[in-house]
Amino acid sequence: MENRETTDPRWRLVACSMALAVVYDLLFAVAVLFFTAPAARLLRLPLPDDLVHMRFNGVFLLVLAGMYVLPATHPRRYRGIVSVAVIGRFAGFVYLGGVWYGGGAATFLGLALADLFFSVLHGVLLVRARSN
Repeated sequence: MENRETTDPRWRLVACSMALAVVYDLLFAVAVLFFTAPAARLLRLPLPDDLVHMRFNGVFLLVLAGMYVLPATHPRRYRGIVSVAVIGRFAGFVYLGGVWYGGGAATFLGLALADLFFSVLHGVLLVRARSN
Protein backbone atom coordinates (compact mmCIF):
# COMPACT_ATOMS: atom_id res chain seq x y z
CA MET A 1 0.00 0.00 0.00
CA GLU A 2 1.45 3.35 -1.02
CA ASN A 3 1.86 6.08 1.54
CA ARG A 4 0.30 9.34 0.35
CA GLU A 5 2.87 11.25 2.35
CA THR A 6 5.68 9.85 0.25
CA THR A 7 3.96 9.86 -3.14
CA ASP A 8 2.33 13.31 -3.04
CA PRO A 9 4.98 15.82 -4.16
CA ARG A 10 3.49 18.59 -2.03
CA TRP A 11 3.84 16.59 1.17
CA ARG A 12 7.26 15.42 0.03
CA LEU A 13 8.37 19.08 -0.11
CA VAL A 14 7.11 19.59 3.45
CA ALA A 15 9.16 16.56 4.47
CA CYS A 16 12.24 17.96 2.72
CA SER A 17 11.89 21.35 4.42
CA MET A 18 11.64 19.64 7.81
CA ALA A 19 14.65 17.45 6.99
CA LEU A 20 16.60 20.62 6.23
CA ALA A 21 15.54 21.98 9.63
CA VAL A 22 16.74 18.74 11.26
CA VAL A 23 20.19 19.20 9.74
CA TYR A 24 20.34 22.91 10.67
CA ASP A 25 19.35 22.36 14.31
CA LEU A 26 21.50 19.25 14.65
CA LEU A 27 24.58 21.12 13.39
CA PHE A 28 23.92 23.95 15.81
CA ALA A 29 23.40 21.51 18.68
CA VAL A 30 26.67 19.71 17.98
CA ALA A 31 28.51 23.03 17.66
CA VAL A 32 27.09 24.36 20.93
CA LEU A 33 27.65 21.13 22.87
CA PHE A 34 31.00 19.94 21.58
CA PHE A 35 32.71 22.80 19.72
CA THR A 36 31.58 25.74 21.81
CA ALA A 37 34.65 27.98 21.54
CA PRO A 38 35.29 27.43 17.80
CA ALA A 39 31.59 27.97 17.05
CA ALA A 40 31.58 31.21 19.04
CA ARG A 41 34.66 32.43 17.16
CA LEU A 42 33.11 31.49 13.82
CA LEU A 43 29.91 33.36 14.69
CA ARG A 44 31.88 36.24 16.23
CA LEU A 45 30.01 35.94 19.52
CA PRO A 46 31.54 36.20 23.00
CA LEU A 47 31.40 33.13 25.20
CA PRO A 48 29.67 33.54 28.55
CA ASP A 49 31.73 32.76 31.66
CA ASP A 50 29.33 29.96 32.61
CA LEU A 51 28.52 27.66 29.68
CA VAL A 52 25.79 25.66 31.46
CA HIS A 53 22.84 27.57 29.99
CA MET A 54 24.38 27.76 26.54
CA ARG A 55 25.06 24.03 26.43
CA PHE A 56 21.61 23.28 27.84
CA ASN A 57 20.25 25.16 24.80
CA GLY A 58 22.28 22.71 22.73
CA VAL A 59 20.37 19.88 24.41
CA PHE A 60 17.09 21.59 23.49
CA LEU A 61 18.28 21.87 19.89
CA LEU A 62 18.95 18.12 19.87
CA VAL A 63 15.42 17.50 21.12
CA LEU A 64 14.02 19.88 18.51
CA ALA A 65 15.95 18.16 15.72
CA GLY A 66 14.68 14.82 16.96
CA MET A 67 11.11 16.06 17.01
CA TYR A 68 11.47 17.44 13.48
CA VAL A 69 12.42 13.95 12.27
CA LEU A 70 8.75 12.97 12.72
CA PRO A 71 7.34 15.35 10.07
CA ALA A 72 10.45 14.82 7.95
CA THR A 73 9.42 11.17 7.64
CA HIS A 74 5.61 11.49 7.93
CA PRO A 75 4.71 15.11 7.11
CA ARG A 76 0.97 14.66 6.82
CA ARG A 77 0.61 12.70 10.03
CA TYR A 78 2.77 15.17 12.00
CA ARG A 79 1.61 18.37 10.30
CA GLY A 80 0.87 19.84 13.73
CA ILE A 81 4.59 19.85 14.46
CA VAL A 82 5.14 21.73 11.20
CA SER A 83 2.59 24.34 12.32
CA VAL A 84 4.37 24.72 15.66
CA ALA A 85 7.69 25.03 13.79
CA VAL A 86 6.25 27.88 11.70
CA ILE A 87 5.24 29.77 14.84
CA GLY A 88 8.40 28.91 16.77
CA ARG A 89 10.71 29.95 13.96
CA PHE A 90 8.83 33.21 13.56
CA ALA A 91 9.17 33.81 17.30
CA GLY A 92 12.90 33.16 16.94
CA PHE A 93 13.04 35.70 14.13
CA VAL A 94 11.29 38.33 16.26
CA TYR A 95 13.46 37.67 19.31
CA LEU A 96 16.82 37.48 17.53
CA GLY A 97 15.91 40.42 15.29
CA GLY A 98 15.13 42.39 18.44
CA VAL A 99 18.50 41.46 19.93
CA TRP A 100 20.24 42.69 16.79
CA TYR A 101 18.09 45.83 16.60
CA GLY A 102 18.93 46.56 20.23
CA GLY A 103 22.65 46.65 19.47
CA GLY A 104 23.53 42.96 19.37
CA ALA A 105 26.09 41.51 16.99
CA ALA A 106 25.29 41.23 13.29
CA THR A 107 25.30 37.46 13.78
CA PHE A 108 21.90 37.80 15.44
CA LEU A 109 20.49 39.33 12.28
CA GLY A 110 21.76 36.36 10.29
CA LEU A 111 20.25 33.90 12.75
CA ALA A 112 16.98 35.87 12.75
CA LEU A 113 16.82 35.72 8.96
CA ALA A 114 17.51 31.98 9.02
CA ASP A 115 14.56 31.52 11.38
CA LEU A 116 12.39 33.69 9.13
CA PHE A 117 13.44 31.61 6.12
CA PHE A 118 12.41 28.38 7.83
CA SER A 119 9.15 29.88 9.09
CA VAL A 120 8.12 31.05 5.64
CA LEU A 121 9.36 27.89 3.92
CA HIS A 122 7.51 25.54 6.27
CA GLY A 123 4.40 27.72 6.25
CA VAL A 124 4.11 28.09 2.49
CA LEU A 125 4.78 24.41 1.84
CA LEU A 126 2.31 23.33 4.53
CA VAL A 127 -0.46 25.56 3.16
CA ARG A 128 0.18 24.25 -0.36
CA ALA A 129 0.14 20.63 0.81
CA ARG A 130 -3.07 21.07 2.80
CA SER A 131 -4.84 22.74 -0.13
CA ASN A 132 -4.58 19.45 -1.96
